[in-house]
Amino acid sequence: MAKAKINKEMTDKNLTFKKIKTDSDINKVLSHNADAFMDIPMTIGWSKNDLKKELEDGWEIFSASFGPDIVACLFLKDEKSVLFTKNTPVKLQFQGNGFSHTIKEFYEDEAQTRRIKKIISYCPSNNFRMISLNEGHQYKRTGRFFGKDNEIIEWEKLIG
Repeated sequence: MAKAKINKEMTDKNLTFKKIKTDSDINKVLSHNADAFMDIPMTIGWSKNDLKKELEDGWEIFSASFGPDIVACLFLKDEKSVLFTKNTPVKLQFQGNGFSHTIKEFYEDEAQTRRIKKIISYCPSNNFRMISLNEGHQYKRTGRFFGKDNEIIEWEKLIG
């Protein structure tokens, strides 16, 4: 697998992952980073109520930050020995720095910490960067599609 091209200004810094728990955390994500929520088909809405519903439905929400900027939001659900994952794309100005790879590594580390052997991930069928990322990290298509027009592809990876 080819190494991600990393901007030299960003090599000394890592993404920080913070679990979103409170209304204040949700407000910070929504007000600070509106452009993290790009208008692409996803199973997630981007209002405060939509994010609260994700929490109520059992999803854990994490912000992925580079310094003061939230560059993406991650959603994880631990259910029946499977870690389900989905995330927003990395904000445009931060793409090309290996952050998407770091997010995939975060998922795999979380699965290992939780002693989970299978990750199920979702991405839009029109997001070629995310499709390539999944393939590069040895995720396999399950053949299942979701969304109003079947625009969400399901992927899986066995860990360990």
